[in-house]
Amino acid sequence: MRFCDCAGLSALLAAARTAKTHGSELRLCAVPHTLARLLRLSHTGSAFTIEQSDVR
Repeated sequence: MRFCDCAGLSALLAAARTAKTHGSELRLCAVPHTLARLLRLSHTGSAFTIEQSDVR
């Protein structure tokens, strides 16, 4: 992912809510720096389980 704006973040949050409603969770893997920054700045990172990448 190279770009995520408020519409993309809204879609991710909606998907996380839907997953939670159905007893699951949305896991984000290999989160790019730009998305991690957006989640941090918007205080929405806790809506997801963020898998740590093993990229070296």
